Amino acid sequence: MKYKWILLIPFLFIITGCWNYRELNQLAITTAMAIDLTDDGEEYRVSILIANGKNNQTNNREGQSQTVVYSGQGKTISRAFKEINLQIPKIPYIGHLGVVVISEDVANKGMRGILDYLLRNPESVKRFYLILAKDDSAEDVIKVLSPLETFPGQNITTNIAISNEQEAISTAITYSKFVENLLKDGKDPSLPTITISGKPDKGSSDKNLETADIKTNTVLGPIALFKGDKLVHFATKDESRGMNIITKQIDEMIVDYTCDEGNIVVNLTNMSSDINVDLKNDKIKSSISVKAEGAIQEITCDKNIQENDVILEIENRVEQEVRKKMEKAVKTTQEYQSDIFGIGNLIYKKYPTYFRKIKDWHDIYPSVSFDYHVDIQLSTKGSVEKTI
Repeated sequence: MKYKWILLIPFLFIITGCWNYRELNQLAITTAMAIDLTDDGEEYRVSILIANGKNNQTNNREGQSQTVVYSGQGKTISRAFKEINLQIPKIPYIGHLGVVVISEDVANKGMRGILDYLLRNPESVKRFYLILAKDDSAEDVIKVLSPLETFPGQNITTNIAISNEQEAISTAITYSKFVENLLKDGKDPSLPTITISGKPDKGSSDKNLETADIKTNTVLGPIALFKGDKLVHFATKDESRGMNIITKQIDEMIVDYTCDEGNIVVNLTNMSSDINVDLKNDKIKSSISVKAEGAIQEITCDKNIQENDVILEIENRVEQEVRKKMEKAVKTTQEYQSDIFGIGNLIYKKYPTYFRKIKDWHDIYPSVSFDYHVDIQLSTKGSVEKTI
């Protein structure tokens, strides 16, 4: 009898395989997703941007859009997706999803349902970016064509990555990072924002790419603050810079200020920040230390930068400007009880007994006092020693 079982073993290897295997031509590759609410606010409207393979029956003269957007709606994200399936002769595949755009209405209502769906979907790779559409629908955002990228979704993801490195206003938040910040004790999440410059209905037309002067484009904006999973406030540009400085989301940034009848611009690099917390008599004090190297990038006022006193003066002024941005950022987060810096999480780790007594950290956070320490060292005056 045992010999019969041994003979069956080779057949087991023959009949095994990928039970859910699908041919590539059966899939609709989704590169971006938009989630809105319907006009009555009762249902979700989900839109997906699909990389459109050329139809064999379409000749070169007729042309064909390289992307197409399908939308569906329902009480849940899953139901909205099923509505999309009824329109497409292929299966939507979100394994290559680059960005998910969320509307203001959805963020005001709460993000947990969306986050749960994306977490449970086995095809979803959790490295895609999350971004909030401000003043425009999320669907309109993913439709805007760009001359520099093949797909609108690719344009958004590339812009997020580059702006995070080069400009201090926006930031790059992946799905995994947002969920991590949401689930941490004593910390709130945040998201970058995106708006449409121009007329949204013109951005989805190929005519938007036919002139050197682009009429409609997407523009990254300041940070959106969350209290738990709900949107509570949009920060200003200066507040966003301060937030990114404190949370170490900046590779480099420029700081400018007026002097005499001109301006001085300093480019800051190698920025680092450190946050410490102390508890004394049930009062919490946080100390934020920031260090950076600076290089004079532009100067249009009469200053002799060969003098040490002038260099020290510039360093002090830049330190003041950085400190102002940090103070504005903290003040705003305390006003809206959104602890995106994780002060509560540091208290939770350092003073766990005290933290367990707190019913809601959001009520305590506004009473935290802050000290700021900024150290800027001008490492270079640029490629010339004197001003023109």
